[in-house]
Amino acid sequence: MGTPSTSSATAPEVTGPDLRTRLLRSATALFSAHGYVATSMRAVAEGAGCTKPNLYYHFGSKEALFAKCLHVEGQGYVELIGEAFARQAPVAERLRVAMGLFFEHVRADPAGMRLVYNALEAPDPGQPSIDATELRGGPVSMTADLIQVGIAGGEIRSDLNVEDAVLALLGMVDHRCRRLVFEGEPIPEDCPERLVDIFFNGVSK
Repeated sequence: MGTPSTSSATAPEVTGPDLRTRLLRSATALFSAHGYVATSMRAVAEGAGCTKPNLYYHFGSKEALFAKCLHVEGQGYVELIGEAFARQAPVAERLRVAMGLFFEHVRADPAGMRLVYNALEAPDPGQPSIDATELRGGPVSMTADLIQVGIAGGEIRSDLNVEDAVLALLGMVDHRCRRLVFEGEPIPEDCPERLVDIFFNGVSK
């Protein structure tokens, strides 16, 4: 009598409690560097030090893995922004802290932001559809809410167009991130202070 086969969905390898994290990091790096279509599940598994059956046990499909990578990246920077914005501090200080945390996040792992940029703006023909609102909407709405707090508290002028202000502020942040992610240009440590100063004080004498 032959030995009964064991489904990969019921018998994962024992590879450590951080396997899912390793798989997501491997997948994010590969999707970011090569795109969705050219990234194989075998390469993801090898990058995480496990087998394909183990990878499929945890994520089920390539589509699910891709979606989870994007969700984790988007949720990560939303949590950082939320942590900074929830502080009891002037609006300018909360913005400085948020930018600092976000830039630190991108410096630590540029692949995550590269994946987001590519998935939104240069998707592979075979890439699954993604929710752009999940990836972009959080920072926009949170920053708009904080600016409204500043207006209500007298820190920001009341005639400000909030939408324009949010796009201007996040545009400066986004441009710095792109230069790091795609050109390898470091983000200066004092960049948050400089950007907030420009936002609050302008450039005229």
